[in-house]
Amino acid sequence: MSVSNPEEKKRRLLSAASIIVKEEGVSNLTLEAVAKKAGVSKGGLLYHYSSKEVLIKAMVQEWSSNYFKSIETFVKSETNSIGKWSNAYINATLLDLNNDKQLTSALMAAMYTNPSLLEEYKNEYGILLEKFMNDGIDPIKITIVRLAIDGLWFSEIFDLAPLDATLKHDVIHELNRMIKEEE
Repeated sequence: MSVSNPEEKKRRLLSAASIIVKEEGVSNLTLEAVAKKAGVSKGGLLYHYSSKEVLIKAMVQEWSSNYFKSIETFVKSETNSIGKWSNAYINATLLDLNNDKQLTSALMAAMYTNPSLLEEYKNEYGILLEKFMNDGIDPIKITIVRLAIDGLWFSEIFDLAPLDATLKHDVIHELNRMIKEEE
């Protein structure tokens, strides 16, 4: 697809912004830097995103939409009705961590510039939590699983004593076992 395709250009701009946040930090996220990284003129960027805040809002919307769709896809592939939302949450979170952490960069950019940009994400996350609580699993266990995955995510995105591959695998296995013992 050529860069002149508007949707492809928007994706390139959002990806460039995500890369800047991950590699250089949110403070280096400028419209000029994004345009340069994406190989687009600043005018081309401004055509799609009229300000840095609009760009960050689009990042949050794009990457959180992808994340929640990923969860839905995992739910649809689950054969068990008990624990399907919990399993999907684990899998989608690990997928984001193992791929490019685009959701992470969007959330960090929004927190740094304007936390109100996260309201839609928070609402979707709240809906997801309701589904967890109605997932057929003891609410205490499911909360422990969710908080453990959130902690793993936090540890990895901030490089705060991330787990080695073996321990990470074993922790995930144990969390999945906790979910399965409720079936």
